[in-house]
Amino acid sequence: MSILLIDIGNSRIKWFFDTPATPITATTTPYAVSHHQEDWLTILARDWQTQIAPLECRISNVAHESVFNAVLSLLSQIYPKLYIQKITPQAKHAGLKLTYDITQMGADRYAQLLGAQTIAKGQDHLVISAGTATTIDGVQADGQHVGGIILPSMDLMRKSLHQYTAKLPLAGGNIDPKQAPLNTLDALANGTHLATVGAIQAFMMRHMKHQAKDCVIILCGGNAHLIATDLPSTRVYLAPALCLLGLKSYAPSNQ
Repeated sequence: MSILLIDIGNSRIKWFFDTPATPITATTTPYAVSHHQEDWLTILARDWQTQIAPLECRISNVAHESVFNAVLSLLSQIYPKLYIQKITPQAKHAGLKLTYDITQMGADRYAQLLGAQTIAKGQDHLVISAGTATTIDGVQADGQHVGGIILPSMDLMRKSLHQYTAKLPLAGGNIDPKQAPLNTLDALANGTHLATVGAIQAFMMRHMKHQAKDCVIILCGGNAHLIATDLPSTRVYLAPALCLLGLKSYAPSNQ
């Protein structure tokens, strides 16, 4: 059985064909394309047409409805008999007990929490998505979600400073943990980096203080690797396919 897993994010579409021969794992590198480039539908069509028709498709979408509808239209053209299931957050599902208002929880963020359950079930853990925005969620060993926060990504922080000041550059700078910044480029790079790391540390100490020592930290998103080395845990996992892994485990009958 083949399942097409699709994550439509704010900037990119990620996908993977999960089959018995090629099962998705947390460390799988999914295929991806920006839906802001002109030929993104052509790229999807070219890839999907070469695959054996899947029996099912599971989709997470947080992008504009027009992007979602374009993907649905393409799927119906290539796979007319495909069963398509759009993920929606559930209060209880697959061992996860959600505290967050489910009407406000993003589908991708929810799928990431489900994916994290397959990695750290039975362990206290943080789920961090370092994408267009950075989200940080805490989950206890029994699957109880304690809540989460949202902050601008490091890229958005830089863009904001660049846009609203006269001379602060948009990119550049080095991060050296042994040397405090001595120029503006390094100051910007370190400032946005430490703001993110500091938010993670503060969330853990404020909301998961008793679990902090043994807490597993699971990261996904484009900036995950930049954050990982400075996190307050020796149990840090990079999971580029975390959202898609959560889509695989999603099934309403499993609530």
